[in-house]
Amino acid sequence: MNRIPELLKRSSTVTLQKMLFYDLQLNRVLSDSALSVLQNPCGKEEILRRQDLFIHLEDADCYAKIKEAFVLLHTLEHNRELLRNAENELARFHLQVTVLSDYIDVCEYLAALTECGQLFSVISAYFASEPQKDLRTRLRGVHNEALKILGNFHKGLLSFSGKVWITPVLDAADECDKIAHCAEKLGFAVREKINRNTKPDPTLADAILRLHAESAAQLRALFNDCASVDFAEPLSYLPGIRFFLEIFELEQKAAGSGAKHCFPSLAEKPEYLAKEVYDISLLAKSCVQIVPNDISFSRNEPFFFLTGANGGGKTTYLRAVGINLIFFLSGCPVYAKEARIYPFSFVASHFPTDERFENTGRLDEELLRVNSLLSDAEGQTAFLMLNETFSGADESQGFMLLQDTAERIRNSGHFGLYVTHFHEVKLLDYLLLSAVVDRDNDNKITYRIIKSKGTVSSYAADILRKYGLDDESLSKRRS
Repeated sequence: MNRIPELLKRSSTVTLQKMLFYDLQLNRVLSDSALSVLQNPCGKEEILRRQDLFIHLEDADCYAKIKEAFVLLHTLEHNRELLRNAENELARFHLQVTVLSDYIDVCEYLAALTECGQLFSVISAYFASEPQKDLRTRLRGVHNEALKILGNFHKGLLSFSGKVWITPVLDAADECDKIAHCAEKLGFAVREKINRNTKPDPTLADAILRLHAESAAQLRALFNDCASVDFAEPLSYLPGIRFFLEIFELEQKAAGSGAKHCFPSLAEKPEYLAKEVYDISLLAKSCVQIVPNDISFSRNEPFFFLTGANGGGKTTYLRAVGINLIFFLSGCPVYAKEARIYPFSFVASHFPTDERFENTGRLDEELLRVNSLLSDAEGQTAFLMLNETFSGADESQGFMLLQDTAERIRNSGHFGLYVTHFHEVKLLDYLLLSAVVDRDNDNKITYRIIKSKGTVSSYAADILRKYGLDDESLSKRRS
């Protein structure tokens, strides 16, 4: 029999580090299950297939069908877990019948998912194949026969003074009614009859099986005939469907905050171009409106330093760059008006940590992490993100280490973005981005990031202007 088709195919040999998602605060808007999928980027063809599925999810009917598939699979998973933990053989018999029914329902449903994108079309074709149909026909026969045999076990239980008797007849409920009617005629007060679907304890279950030994043997034989069937096989789709639904529902939530989304085209050469990009990690902070920015990295302009005043949106911009790149690499919608992105083979970050360094200092720890990052990126088409790296060092040493790191990134041909408070980078031969303030509105923060050609002297002028110490402000005071 053919192997079951995969819903999530892993094409890349590189696994993204979990710390990357914490740096970018993706863990605040996505579950660990979704993050585990994002850790494994997919290749070009798989990106397009996943984009196709997300586009289909925007159709309400398709979304409802895939949601129902998830419910059916979850039910099968739940009942298989109950079966594994069944306390006695009688309980196992009942649960085996339930799992049989769940499995048949799931496979029939997957076979009917013909209009939910390329990924589900392949899955549908597999479950609609003749071997799968024949298997379900055989299992349906087993299910019906087992259900019929189990009917012999449906005995009434009579309880008097804390003792329980198994009635040896099939119409035990009628016998109970006769006893109650007789008691009433004799003048006894009879409480209203209570029908309870309770689980028999192990001793009682064993007694029922011994009372119906022949039927129990028939059930064992029936279920042994199904021993070669892997009832867990369709459950391999649960993580994938959960991932697609979670990302789609995040997309709907982001739309409520005005964040647009698109499905980027695949660039043939290394570049990352996007218009009006959003940092959707801000949804965790209940932001009413997220300010978008443009992204532009190319072979001619692969690496930028990003500077500006604290609180100006530098880290937000860095997160927007990283999150949307990660989403693209897993075939997810990107939160931008439009985009064209190359499938980089390696993505990594270095953000400050709040760890206690028992054996090394913070600077030593940062050096170790940066060296490890650059070593792992060697030979890859890499996109690197650094946020205030070496900020714990003194100005002179920190700036020297920054220059060395930037030089290594440039010499390796990597793409990247380096957020820093070292404004002296404006004197270096590197491309610059800066956080914009509205000078005509009391230097109000705009959260806009633009390419900059500023210098250290121009930055100093901005600081003087902010605190009213520039020539114009001082002249106004004198007058």
